Amino acid sequence: MSKISPYLAIQRGSATSSPRREAKRILLPSRKTDEGNQSILTEAAAEAMANGHIPNLEKICRELNATFHDGSREHSALQFIPILKQLSAFDAAETERFLSNPQTSYVLVQNDQLKVVLIHWPPGKFSSIHGHAQGGCVFKVLKGSVQEKRYTPDERQHELATSRFEEQAMAYIDDEMAYHAVGNPYDEPAISLHVYTPGR
Repeated sequence: MSKISPYLAIQRGSATSSPRREAKRILLPSRKTDEGNQSILTEAAAEAMANGHIPNLEKICRELNATFHDGSREHSALQFIPILKQLSAFDAAETERFLSNPQTSYVLVQNDQLKVVLIHWPPGKFSSIHGHAQGGCVFKVLKGSVQEKRYTPDERQHELATSRFEEQAMAYIDDEMAYHAVGNPYDEPAISLHVYTPGR
């Protein structure tokens, strides 16, 4: 594990690609959850979960969305950390199905407060350098390892740090800290979950 000072990183031991299908918020009245709530998943995510193409993360998405109902007017992706800490690795069958899926990125939730993206990083896949809104992004590695490179949040984009995040590690970033690029320069595939809020 590498040191991440002066950046906040949460380690035990956004970097997103656009989905191939347009993500839109959809309520599925016929798909009730175990608590009787309607699904907040995008249509593409609901279909992929129903068909077993990606792990079923509806419960964790509901819990992430519920963090906006605490009465607070200011929000940050940091509020997602306690929930993401509880998220463990997928079972072997779920992992294999997602890794064999030709679509490597799914927007699970997209609404005015929350965006959740599940990404499969084949070896050699990298995002572009990008920033995050005031509310920032928290990502968690669920399989393998990913590399994050941080850059000055300006037009120069001078490299500040390179870090390796292994399975179950988490990190937070926003534009006041740095821009970043995430990818997989390693030999084995990786999976990560990225959660954002605009910070309103």
